[in-house]
This record gives sequence, C-alpha cells and structure tokens, in this order.
Amino acid sequence: MGNVTRFILALMMVMLLPHFVVSFSIKTTTNINTDQSALLALKAYIVSDPQKMLKTNWSTATSVCNWIGVTCGSRHQRVIALNLSSMLLTGTIPSQIGNLSFLTSLDLMNNSFYGSLPDQFTNLHRLKHIDLSWNNFCGEIPYSFPKLQYLSLRNNIFAGEIRSDMFEHLPRLQVLSLTLNKLSSEIPMGLFKCKELQVIDFEYNRMMGGILPKEIGNLTMLRILRLGGNMFEGVIPYQIGDLLNLEELSLCNTLLKGHIPPSISNLTRLTILDLSTNSLTGVIPHQIGNLLNLEELILYSNMLKGPLPSFISNLTRLTTFDLSHNSLSGQIPSGLFERLPKLQRLDLGGNKLSGKIPLGLFNCKELQSLILDSNRLEEILQIGNLTMSMLEVLDLHNNLLKGIIPYQISNLTRLKFLYLSNNFLTGIIPYQIGNLTRLRFLDLSNNSLTGVIPHQIGNLLNLEQLSIPSNMLEGPLPSSIGNIIRLTGLQLFNNSLTGVIPHQIGNLTCLQLLDLSSNSLTGHIPITLGNLRYLHLLDISDNDLSSTLSSSKSSFLSSLANCRDLSYLSFARNPLISGYLPAFIGNSSIPLQYFDASSCNISGRIPGEIGNWNPTNLGYLCLNGNQLEGILPLSLINCSELVVLNVANNNLSDTFPHWLGMLPRLRVLILRSNRFHGSIQDSLTNFSFSKLQMVDLSHNDFTGLLPTEFFQNLKALKEEVGYDSEYFSYSVNLTIKGLELEFTKTVHMPIFTCIDLSDNGFHGEIPKVVGELRLLLALNLSHNSLTGPIPPSFGNLAALESLDLSFNKLSGRIPSQLTNLTFLEVLRFWNNNLVGPIPQGKQFNTFENDSYRGNLGLCGFPLSKECRNDERSQEAQDEEDNGNGIAFIWKVAMMGYGCGMVLGISIAYIVFTTGRPWWLVRMIERDLQNKVSSWFGKKRE
Repeated sequence: MGNVTRFILALMMVMLLPHFVVSFSIKTTTNINTDQSALLALKAYIVSDPQKMLKTNWSTATSVCNWIGVTCGSRHQRVIALNLSSMLLTGTIPSQIGNLSFLTSLDLMNNSFYGSLPDQFTNLHRLKHIDLSWNNFCGEIPYSFPKLQYLSLRNNIFAGEIRSDMFEHLPRLQVLSLTLNKLSSEIPMGLFKCKELQVIDFEYNRMMGGILPKEIGNLTMLRILRLGGNMFEGVIPYQIGDLLNLEELSLCNTLLKGHIPPSISNLTRLTILDLSTNSLTGVIPHQIGNLLNLEELILYSNMLKGPLPSFISNLTRLTTFDLSHNSLSGQIPSGLFERLPKLQRLDLGGNKLSGKIPLGLFNCKELQSLILDSNRLEEILQIGNLTMSMLEVLDLHNNLLKGIIPYQISNLTRLKFLYLSNNFLTGIIPYQIGNLTRLRFLDLSNNSLTGVIPHQIGNLLNLEQLSIPSNMLEGPLPSSIGNIIRLTGLQLFNNSLTGVIPHQIGNLTCLQLLDLSSNSLTGHIPITLGNLRYLHLLDISDNDLSSTLSSSKSSFLSSLANCRDLSYLSFARNPLISGYLPAFIGNSSIPLQYFDASSCNISGRIPGEIGNWNPTNLGYLCLNGNQLEGILPLSLINCSELVVLNVANNNLSDTFPHWLGMLPRLRVLILRSNRFHGSIQDSLTNFSFSKLQMVDLSHNDFTGLLPTEFFQNLKALKEEVGYDSEYFSYSVNLTIKGLELEFTKTVHMPIFTCIDLSDNGFHGEIPKVVGELRLLLALNLSHNSLTGPIPPSFGNLAALESLDLSFNKLSGRIPSQLTNLTFLEVLRFWNNNLVGPIPQGKQFNTFENDSYRGNLGLCGFPLSKECRNDERSQEAQDEEDNGNGIAFIWKVAMMGYGCGMVLGISIAYIVFTTGRPWWLVRMIERDLQNKVSSWFGKKRE
C-alpha cells in the first residue's frame, strides 16, 4: 500500500513539474518588467537631464540590469540598488517607485529632485540605505523601513514635526542625517531606543525643546552627535559622559546655558568638541585636559570666564583651539603652547587677555592662523620673533599694542592677512613689508604711524585690500601703487598725504573702493579714474584738488561715466574745483546712491537731467556751499528713494518746492541760505512730507502765514515711524541752542529732529498744531514777524531741547504749560512783546535773564523786576482754573463712588456666585477710558 502511494505522488510530481517551471518563468519575467516600468516612470518624471545620461541609456532595447546607475541581484536578477547621485537631474518621484520591491539601496543625492515622496515609497521594505541629500524634497519624512541602516535627507526642505513614532519603525538605524532642513519639532523620545545608532546629525533646523534628555546615555554606540544650529535650550546633561564611543560632539549655535559638565572627561575618544555660540558660563573645566585625542576644541562666543586653563598643554594633538569672544582674563601663560606642535589655528580674540604675546608660540611650527584681536595685549615687538613659516593669518587689531612695527615681520613670507589696526603703533611702515608678496589683506588703520608710504608697497602684487586710514602719514602716494592690479579696496583717508594722485591709479582696474578723503592732496584729479569700471565708492573730499567740471572729456567727472557700478561719489570741499555740473550727470546707467559736491565753487544751474540719475537709487544729494542759481529741477520728483536733499548756501531762486512732498522717503530737507521766496503752499495730499524729520528753510525770503497743513502732515515728528536698515552719513549746518553747528549724522532712527524757519518774513500767529510734534528736539522760528500768543500746546513738545522764538512780535503771557518741557536746555524769547510773570518750576528755574531780554512787560524770577499784585492774582487765577479741573475730577469721582457702592455690592454678589463676568468688566473699562479721554480732550481745548 505504501509503495502504491509513493508511486502516485511521484507520478503527480512528474506531471506538474513543467507547469511549475513555466509559472516560475512567467513570474520572474513579470517582476523584471515591473522594475523596468518603475524606472521608466521615474525617467518620465525627470524634466531636466542636462548630461542626457538617462535619455540615451535607459532604453527598452537593453536589459534593465545594464542601465546606468542600476544594480541587479545575481540570484533573482531584480533591481537591488539605484544610484543616480550627482547627475544634475531635476524632477519628481513617481508612485511606481514603490514597485521596486527588491531595492536595498537608493542614492539620489546631489540633484534637484523636488516635491514630496509618494506614499508608495514606504512599500520598499528591504531598503537598508537611503540617501536623498542635497535636493529639494519636502513633505513628510519617510518611515517604516524595518531593515534601514542609513538615512540621509540633509539639505532639503522637509518641514514640520517629526512623527513621534517614527523611530519605532527603524530599529536597525545606524546613521541619521537630517541637517539643513526646516524641521521644527522636539527630538522624539523613540530615537533613544535605536540602540545601534552611530551618527545623529540634526544641525541647522528649527528644532526646539530641551537639548538632550538623560536617555541619551542609552546610545552607547554613538560616534557622532551634531545638534547645532537649532533652538534647543537648557543645560548639557551629565549623562553625556556615558557616550564612551563618541568621537565628535557639536552642540554649537543653540540656546545652551549653565556649565560644561565635568563628565565630559569620560569621552576619551573625542576628537572634536564644538560648544560655540551658546550662553555657557563658568570656567572651562580642567577635566577637558583628559581628552588626549582632542584635535579641535571650539568654545567661542559663550560667557566663559577665568584664566586660560593650563591643561591645554596636555592636548598635544590639538590642531584648532578657539576660545574667542568670551570673558577670559589674565595673561597668556608663557609655556601654554610649547607642547602643541600640531596647532594650526589659534583664536583667542574678543576676550580680556593682557600682557605679552607668549614666546612659546614660536614652537608651533604648523600654525597657520593666529588671532588675538580685541584684547589688552601691549607689546608689538614680540611678533618680530615669530618664525612660523606656515603662518597665513596674523590678527592683532584692537589691542593696546605700542611701539614700532618690527621689520622682522617680513620673515613671515606665507602671510596672507595682516591686521594691526586700532592700536597705538608709532614709527614708520617698514619698507621690508614689501617682501610679503603673498599678502592679500593689509590693515594698519587707526594708529599713529608716521613717515611715507614705502614705494615697496608696489611689490605686493597679490594685495586685494590696503587700508591705512587715520594715521599721520605724509608725503606722496607712491606711483608704484599702480602695480597692485588685484587691489579691490584702497583706503588712505584721514592722513596728511601731499602731492598729486598718480595717474597710475587708473591701472587698478579691479578697484571697487577708493577713499583718499581728508588729506592735503593737490593737482588735477586724474581722468584715468574712468578706467576703474568696477568702482563702487569714490571719495576724494576734503583735499585741495583742482578740476574744471564740464562736459569735456578732459573732466574727471566725464570720465566717471564709464564706472557703471558707482554708487557713492564725493568730491566735496575741494575749493579749487570749479565749473558747472554737466548734463551727462543724469546718466541713468550709473546706480548712484550718494552724491556730495558741496563747497566746490560750482556755478550755473542744477541740470534738469539730474533726476534721471538712476532715480530709483539716489538717496543722498548734497550740493550745499556752491554758487548754484536758478530753480530746483522738477526732475527730482523722479528720485523716489531720496532721503536727504541739501542745497543750502547757494543762490537758488525759487518758490517753495511743495512737490518734493511726494517723495515717499524724504527725511532731511535743507534749503537754508538761498533766495527761496513766496508763501509755503499747503501740501497736495495728506501724505506730503510724512517722513520728514529735519527741515531747514532759514535765511530765505519766505512770506505769508505759517502753513497749518504742512505741520499737520509731519507724521514722523508725531510718532515713531519704521525705517529700513539703510543709512547715509551727512553733514548740515543748523542753528541749535544758540550756536551754528555742523551736524554729521547717520540717517537712521533716531536722528536729530528739528524745524528751522528763522530769518524769513513769516507773519501771523503760530499754528496750534505745532504742539503736536512731540518728537521735535529743536524749533527755531526767530527773526520773523510772528504775532499773537505762544500756543499753550507747546507744552506737549515733551522731547524739545531748544526753543528760539526771538525777534518776532509775539504778545501775551508765557504759557505755564511750558514748564512741562523737562528736557529744555536753551530758551530764547528775545525782543518780543511778552508780558506778565515768568512761569516757575522745573527747567524754567535754570534759565537766566538773557533768555527774556527785550520783553519789557515780563516780570518775576530771574528778572529783577517784580510782579505787581494784579499780575500775581492773574497767575493765581490761571492756577485756580487748572485746580478747578482737578477739583471737578474729584467731584465726579466722589459722586461715582457713592453710586458705585450700591452697584458694586450687587456686582460683587454676581462675581462671587457666578464667576467673573468678563463681558461686563471689558464694557465698564472701555466706557470709563473713553469718557475720561473725552473729558481731558475738552479741557485742553
């Protein structure tokens, strides 16, 4: 019986075997076709393939397994790996990608894929390696890959929160990189259950919450932990010391506070420790001296204090040591660096270190960057002993260094950056500095260097920035400077240089910034400046240079038409410049933002073309102190970005340019000392001059009434106005506090707010609305023919520091409300018809007789003339009127108190039995506030 059964089973197997073979073959063919279809779908979703790799290679004419970037398994001939990294592809991922069911590795890094990953992506259960970094993917982070070991999504735009259960589906994860996305959640606690994790990289997201829970100690296999550039806060947990395999710890640029835990000494395999840009306090723990494998110690921008720790000398493998921008103090120990032969970068800048530069640094033969700026170091001669042949950066700026620059500095032949600015250096610039032929940046500014600029400076053919302003250099600008053709910035302002500007300066065709201002340079301005095509800033102001401005090609101004990037131009206060502004000054191809031609003996009219000078850029226009005639050109209305307009001290003859009120950003208007005439017409709209904060119309021939609407529109003098971050430095002359002063200000909130309408022919009363300009610091209406009383509303000018109403025909009493002006320092009421007692109290008790001279009707302190009884009684009546208002308030309050007792008891019962009725509270508070405000408004009127 058994034999029969076995025979029947064998027969059935023989009969069914061909069917199994055919079925298996069909199934395999179907699976290969499925992979092919999935990849062809991916190809169809790629919109850019500049190298045509997929277009020419992924074809049905060849086997899928032979396609570029595709790897098939030897057993099943299925696609197991797809690597399209760095192929410059652009496109999205189709849902068919989920059909690559044998896929174990997917690498699409460094392309331009975008969009979210399809839901079918999670069907790839065999995936062990996913690298989608350096793309533009967004949406939800994929999860549920039970075999996944490597996941890198760095540098995409994944946003939002990480699923709290995400890491419960990734039990074998070893490498996790989510750097440079827009993730904003806390670190899910499930992450600390991934016991095989070796790398965690979450840098530069928007993640928040506590920095690390104590469970971090569970990840004992962790080698790299990077969490910098997030919004984590709190302290570094003590359990960080349990990560015994950690080689790199980066918690920089977060919100860490507290001390560095001593348990960090357990991390003996650590090679990189970066805790920079936090709020860590206390001293640097000596336990860090146990980290003998440490190569980079980066703790800059914290609040660490105390002396430099001596244990640093134990870290013999250290290559980078950066403790800059802390509060470290004391001297640098002489032997601190003797045992650090591998040190390449040392930065202790921005501390409070004092004393000398330690001689032990001479043993650091591999040192490439030495930065000790912004400390209190005192001796410069020490750097003459530096023999580090590898040194490229030497930054000692902003110290207390005294003495001469040692010529031995020329031994540092690899030096590329030398910063010695803001010290107390004296003596000459050693000519040997010309041996530093690799130098790219040289900054010796703000010292007391003397002598000439050595002609050997022309040997520095790699120099890009030369900055020696604010010294006491003399002599000519050497013509050899024309050899430094890579120079992009040349700043020599505020010295005593003499001679001509060498024409060889036109060889510096890469120059972007040229500032030779505030010297004693003479001669013609070379037209070779026109060769500097990339020039952004040219300042040759405050010299004795000469030129004839005209449309001639021999004029330097004409040559500047070639400088198509010029945004800042100043040749102000060169009295030997003469001529007129040529029409080409309106060349719209030049993006000029700042133009200062003040005090240059320029004559003629302001060309109408000036408003065409790329009007969307021009922000500062200063032509004061010349001999200009005619009218203001209407084309200025095109300059929509104009912030400052100064045409003071010319011979312009025009009516008030009310049309300038249409300029939306105008903040400073100076028309002082010209021949402007007529009345100040009311503005065209309610928005005219709304940003104006400084207006000077003094010393002109204006007549008529002071325009009420003009003052009404000065919104920037009534309330804080928001401004962008751009600014301009400018100088104007104003009569403030009895003196004519030159103001050099930055046009950026807050600026000096003032109105000066003095020395004109205005008549009539002062409008009450002037009292609404509560941000005004100075008001000068002197030398007019104003009549009537001083408005009591002036008592609202809470910020006022200077008030000059002298030489008018004002009458009546000095309002007692002016005693509210607690910042008032200068008061001038000279030569008016004021009468009655002078108000007493506060600032008025500080003014002397001189403030009131020429007003015979005034009496009381500080004048020797005493007030009569009738004058005192009138003063008392004024005070009584004020007192009656206060008494009325109290009467209302007492009446309300009586009625309120009854109502209050009733409301209290409701409150304590039903809870506070917020609708009733809000209604009562709002009604009371409106009534009180209305009452006070009526009393002021």
